[in-house]
Amino acid sequence: MTQIDIQLPDGFGTIAEYAAEIKRAFAKYSSFPNMHIVDFFVTGFWQQLPDDWQEYLEQVEVTGLVAMASTGQVDASAPESLRSYVKDMFRLRLNYQGPLIAAAAADSEQGELWYFLEGMNPKKRVEVQLLSQLVSTVAKESQCSLVVDVGAGQGYLSRVLAYSSYSLPVLAIDSSPKQQRGAESMQRRTIKRLQGSRAAQHGFKWEAGRAQQLQHTVMHVGLDRTGELAATAHSRAAGGRWMLCGLHACGDLSSAVLKTFVESDAAAVAVVPCCYNHISETRQGTVAGFPLSREMHGIRLGQNALKTACQATSRWDSCPEATLAAFRRNHFRALLHYLMVAHGQVAPDAMAPAVGKVTNTELQAAKVSVDASSDEIAFTTYVLAALTKLNHAWRPTAEQCVECYREHGTGLQQIAAAWTLKSLAGPLVECMLVVDRAMYLAEHCRGSGRVSAFALFDPVTSPRNVVLVAQRGDNA
Repeated sequence: MTQIDIQLPDGFGTIAEYAAEIKRAFAKYSSFPNMHIVDFFVTGFWQQLPDDWQEYLEQVEVTGLVAMASTGQVDASAPESLRSYVKDMFRLRLNYQGPLIAAAAADSEQGELWYFLEGMNPKKRVEVQLLSQLVSTVAKESQCSLVVDVGAGQGYLSRVLAYSSYSLPVLAIDSSPKQQRGAESMQRRTIKRLQGSRAAQHGFKWEAGRAQQLQHTVMHVGLDRTGELAATAHSRAAGGRWMLCGLHACGDLSSAVLKTFVESDAAAVAVVPCCYNHISETRQGTVAGFPLSREMHGIRLGQNALKTACQATSRWDSCPEATLAAFRRNHFRALLHYLMVAHGQVAPDAMAPAVGKVTNTELQAAKVSVDASSDEIAFTTYVLAALTKLNHAWRPTAEQCVECYREHGTGLQQIAAAWTLKSLAGPLVECMLVVDRAMYLAEHCRGSGRVSAFALFDPVTSPRNVVLVAQRGDNA
């Protein structure tokens, strides 16, 4: 029987009990994670909230909203149903603490890493340090003679696994020939450093043939294309045991890596997923990234909920200026959509065009002079810059923009409160994804295997910090 090692919240004895409860909570509160902030004014989301919620939230300062989202603090004067929602969103969060974190963190400053730092920012360095140690540990426990790094990109993780003291044979796979060329170029420079006098002074001995420890292959890996990956890995392992790994495998790629493990003779897998908004969902029997497990069969999260899972409320408290800027961007974007609908440029039920980030250069180029407040001028400038970015022919007058802004005088406060309510549900959606994947692995991990999920990175620095690990038993 496969063991699932996930530290559940207080009050839950089994993962099945926990899965049932988070499904119930999602069904009850799904309107929050599924809210599309761009449609906020068009759909009248604020007016759909209970009157007492509206009255309370319109009075809460930004600091109060940040505390609500990041720590679960809610004033005693808040409506009981609102306090219950916030309490549930924190009560149901998984405790991702894992036994390997302390061991990995203690060794995060290993001196040999200097030879592998090229191209890595501080965040990436820590992630590579910690995941490489975990992969090395799992590979050793599972007696793997080959590690397959899927979505290897520039090969940061692959090079540390292959050429540091871990000395693991690695097959680095990416779908992009350009990424492979970049990785191979950095591989050559890394080898040169390791063959240099500084490495020799530190006791590093470069052995003949070691360059072949790391091989690169261009391959597209998808949910419906896992066979080639499994066959290639099996062949490269030459009868030995092998494992899969991935650092921030995007969207469906993480599901494809897990599916490859399940459908192959791989001995283990360790993957850190990211970009939940790129996960596909089952439609009419199609192969999709969610749900994977029998436990979550029939559950549909929705694209907006998957985007909500990407929110990092743990950062709000430490980055108040960035949080306020995000509220402001959402406010302007929702107002722009309302303005376009009001003037017949977009149908009310049509998908809003994707604007993306409007840069300071684009804003400067669109800057206008109008007799209005600074906020009204800023919104007018944003509208013109965004429409230019969209290559849209229509241009409202400055007066129309100012009138739209004034019509929703309390809009920023409402947007900030609504975004807080939405973001509070992000961890719940992420927990549903983690549980789905963990239970899928347990359902198919043949023999007396083990499945675990825990936080490998600091959530403030690396919000997508959960690693899923599965190891088959000796009798698999």
